Amino acid sequence: METKKLFLVDNDDIFCFAAEVLIKSRNLAHEVARFENGLEALNALKTLVDSPDELPAILLLDLNMPIMSGWEFLDEIKTGPEIFTKKIAIYILTSSIAPEDVTKSKDYPFLEGYITKPLTVEDIDRVSAK
Repeated sequence: METKKLFLVDNDDIFCFAAEVLIKSRNLAHEVARFENGLEALNALKTLVDSPDELPAILLLDLNMPIMSGWEFLDEIKTGPEIFTKKIAIYILTSSIAPEDVTKSKDYPFLEGYITKPLTVEDIDRVSAK
């Protein structure tokens, strides 16, 4: 099932290019909006708070980014407008396999999952199945 819009929050250009190709090839989204850090993504979401139909259906979030990390972004979402956690399926998408990061992700009950890079067809299929 194709979703309307996906936010990809990651500062790695090469990874993002490959991820977008995979996302579109599997029909997960027809529009992928890319953000270099959590602050850019958060600001974009805030502009859409009064337009819930314009919010992304899925948000893929890296943890390690400049300006605002994925963790800082999640802290803001946790205390922000409830519509963000109700309307957007948020997944961590990171290269971190650190057990403490996986454990910390459980502090955010609204997260849909924790995906480790590289992004695979199986990951995309799991996300689209939810």
